Amino acid sequence: MSHDRLLTASGYPGTVIAHLPLVRKDAESADGLARSAASLALAPVPESARRARDFTKVTLDDWGMSAWADVAELVVCELVTNALRHGLLSGRWLAEDRPIGLTLLRRDPELMCLVTDPEPAGPIRVDSCARAESGRGLHVVEACSAAWDWQPIEGMGKVVWAVLR
Repeated sequence: MSHDRLLTASGYPGTVIAHLPLVRKDAESADGLARSAASLALAPVPESARRARDFTKVTLDDWGMSAWADVAELVVCELVTNALRHGLLSGRWLAEDRPIGLTLLRRDPELMCLVTDPEPAGPIRVDSCARAESGRGLHVVEACSAAWDWQPIEGMGKVVWAVLR
């Protein structure tokens, strides 16, 4: 399923232009609920996780959803970190050709966080021991979200998403 088709299926009445430095779109649907989308392309550097958190906080403040910021920043950080660690290292494409993308989709009363990367294989949730230094990211995403999953994007990698309520 393509990124745009996933957004359309989520009720967002439009498309998101992939991999622009920053894209924001706002719309109001026939049912009067606010719908907004904001996208950001991220470089293949560790600082991108911080940039994604900052972008999430600013965007949610703009949307009047600052109460969601802490949980959303945590989920976004975990998804972007996984994309940096696993999506770029094993991806078939150079990061410059298929950068990591972050999209926040507001559909009251939900927020959807979507992260794209060039690796077509899905994320694997592992059961790590208490002393492990990593391996808990998807557990955190699962605990903080109402739902999460992933879909391949034909010829482009995948999108991993989480819905917050």
